[in-house]
Parts: sequence; structure tokens; C-alpha cells
Amino acid sequence: MSPEHRTTSPLEPAPQDGFKNLRKLAAIATAVTVAVGTPAVAVAAGMTSQKDATYVTDPHCDHDKPGKHRGDCPTKKPRPTVTVTKTVTATPTVTATVTATVTATATATATACGTGVDSTKPNGNEQFLAALRNGVPFAGRRTTNMNDPDNPNIVSGPANTPGWTDLSTIAGFPTNSTVCGISVDAQGSDAFYKIITQDGTVFTLHCAATNALVCPAPAQGQLPASQWVAVAPQP
Repeated sequence: MSPEHRTTSPLEPAPQDGFKNLRKLAAIATAVTVAVGTPAVAVAAGMTSQKDATYVTDPHCDHDKPGKHRGDCPTKKPRPTVTVTKTVTATPTVTATVTATVTATATATATACGTGVDSTKPNGNEQFLAALRNGVPFAGRRTTNMNDPDNPNIVSGPANTPGWTDLSTIAGFPTNSTVCGISVDAQGSDAFYKIITQDGTVFTLHCAATNALVCPAPAQGQLPASQWVAVAPQP
């Protein structure tokens, strides 16, 4: 008979020392925590067995040695498999859009003042006129007889010089508010001019009116020359 020939199977059990080393490797792999380069992300490593995993025999476990038993060398030992689990924490981003609509309405009220005209005809021979241009009052006189009722010539002053008399140069003329209106009335030897300012103050001026228009009325005896005077009470 030929001598007995023994062949070692590729699935023979591995020595216990090798199995212990594998368990240590699995324990180290389980304890490893890998930090990922993004915030709030962690990687955990674990030791699992997979279906259809490759099994190896321990080459140091000799089943033919005396005293060795099959139970001492497990037949199959799984290769360690590392399972990586990623945990990702996402921070939500909230975008708020606010649209504000502002509507402004400005109302400006302009009061037209500073221009006007008035006149009075106390007799059949003359007419007294008042004109206001850009807040400046003027006084004038015009002759109106039966021979020339439409005479357009304006005169003023004691010598009936052609033109108007500027009443803003007379003492007492208001300068703190624009003049907005003017009027005139005449009777006998007197003519009276009235103005009203934008703030509502009324002033009066006395002029002499005897075949001429002299503003202000000149001083007479104990009476000083006339000037602009604010009426009392005011409207």
C-alpha cells in the first residue's frame, strides 16, 4: 500500500492567535472617527459581516498536530469589513425680501399777490389811480374833461409831472411782508391810499389832491407830513 497522503484544505481553521488579532483590528476600526472637512459632519467606522464574504483559514492552526481538535480551530473566519456611515447636518438658509412703497404727496398753494390796479373819480375833471406792480404801490392822476374824456396821460406831484409817484419810498411803508393789494378813494382836497400785506395787515396813506396829487400830504401848521399808518383794529 502506498503511504497515506494528506492535503490541507483552503478552508482550514486559523489559529486562535490570528483570530484575536482580527478582533483587535475590528475594535480599532470601530473606535476610529474620521472628521470630514465640512461643519457638523462626522464619519463613524464599524465592524460588520457581509453576505458572501470571503473566509480564510488560519495557516498557523495545524489540525494534524497531537492534541489539536477541530473545535480549537474554527473552520471559517470572516474577513473584517468596515462600514462607513456619514452623518450630515444641514443648516437651512432663509431669504426674506421686504418691499416698501412710500408715496409722498406735496401740495403747494401759491397766493398771487403784488399786482393790481384801482381808481376813483371824485368829480368830472379828474381821476385818481392806484397801481401795484411786484409789491410796489404807485399813485397817479388823470384829467378827464368833456373835451378829452379818454385822456391816457398819468401825472403826479405838485406840478403834475408826467408819471407815477412811488409810494414805497414814503415813511412807514411795510417791509416785513409783501404788499398784495391796493385801493384809492378821493373827495374834495384829499385822497387816501390803502394797501394790504400778504400777512393781512392794512395800512393807509393820506395824499393832498387839489388840482394835483401830492403824496404824502405835506405838513400843515401843527400837522406833520403824512406817512403810512397801520389801521386799528386790523381785520
